[in-house]
Amino acid sequence: MATTSSKDQICLKLLIDEKKNKVLFAQAGKDFVDVLLSFLTLPLGTIARLVSAESNLTKVSVGSISSLYESVANIDEKLFWTATCKEMLLQPRNSMERYCQDMKLNIDDTEKTRYFICEEWECSRKATGGLLSTFRNQRCKCGKPMNRQIYHRDSSANGRTGEDGFALGTTFIISDDLNVKPDNFQSFFCLPTNLGYTNFDAIKLVPVNVTKKEIMDLLKCSLISKTPLTDVLLLKKQIFENVQSIDESDFDVGGVEANGGDQTMKVKIVLRKSNKTVLFALGEEDFADFILSFLTFPLGGVEHMLNGNTCLGSIDYLCKSMLDLDGNTYLTSPDIKDKLVNSQLAHQFKLRNQILPIDEVPTLNYSCYSSRDSRGKFIAPFLKPVKESFSDVKPTCIRESSAVSRTLRKKRKLQEKK
Repeated sequence: MATTSSKDQICLKLLIDEKKNKVLFAQAGKDFVDVLLSFLTLPLGTIARLVSAESNLTKVSVGSISSLYESVANIDEKLFWTATCKEMLLQPRNSMERYCQDMKLNIDDTEKTRYFICEEWECSRKATGGLLSTFRNQRCKCGKPMNRQIYHRDSSANGRTGEDGFALGTTFIISDDLNVKPDNFQSFFCLPTNLGYTNFDAIKLVPVNVTKKEIMDLLKCSLISKTPLTDVLLLKKQIFENVQSIDESDFDVGGVEANGGDQTMKVKIVLRKSNKTVLFALGEEDFADFILSFLTFPLGGVEHMLNGNTCLGSIDYLCKSMLDLDGNTYLTSPDIKDKLVNSQLAHQFKLRNQILPIDEVPTLNYSCYSSRDSRGKFIAPFLKPVKESFSDVKPTCIRESSAVSRTLRKKRKLQEKK
């Protein structure tokens, strides 16, 4: 039987109650905590895609998000502005992919962001700047396809380009509901007592190895269960017996200040008179765009908009415990905490008239460099972010812009008029 290499698994220790068949907590290092925190960076569309796949456990459905994702997958491309629009919904980009891509176990199978410039090299050397796209074969201002791939200065086709995850190289303790705390000698041995244990005969420390399949199962269970560690690492196939139903009293109904100002969307709804159930709604393009945009929202951004009350299994506990961590002591940088609990949309993924309070990562300007080796052979160009304003940058600058999609829309409208 084939064995799993150590580089494809994470080792942790479980403190379990053998009589109750329950995980009290896990003791783990940076690699495992990085994986848990990465859940907050995943767009809802990515989550819907991942949990619909088979792993050790069967696929699960995450409420209406799974239904929405399925419906987009089945919609004809012709109903979107371009095929790229559909791709953006089914394969939404993670705005923090640089923090996740070098993790030991990364379950996000979304294609890594790539950058493309016009196939005509001189287009990117004009004084006015050129266009940069994160999707292949978009149309440049000159009309030619943007299919020349270009890399960041610190990257290559196969190089490591990411940040060093989220957590520092220390040890953490994780409760069954994914509450993460820094570990120390005192907390490790005091936790059973704090949980009310006086007889330690039934308590056992067990080492386990976790692979990508278990991580996938943890994502599934973390969304629907308040005991994901027990479900995945101890009970395994008995997960659905431990699923916690959502009580209506858990919801705190309140208002959310929208960024849209006076913007309104008109929607007609069809109700069943007998029980006031909404059967379906009729809306214009703006309402459809609004609903579809949910697939691009990162889970951390949703947590922020709902003030940590998503009622998604153990995700709220994970998020709240991360807020209690000292960013200077236990995270790779002080600003990581804010980036996780208020995850932003990837660049170019925000609706122009989005009414919900969620932002996208700032637009960057880039300089494009090229050179020749000692033999005079042309070396592939690369990108380097620049801090100066665009007007002050050298003629080799290219700007990351959504102008490509706007141009495509204009062309489509002209074609429709003809």
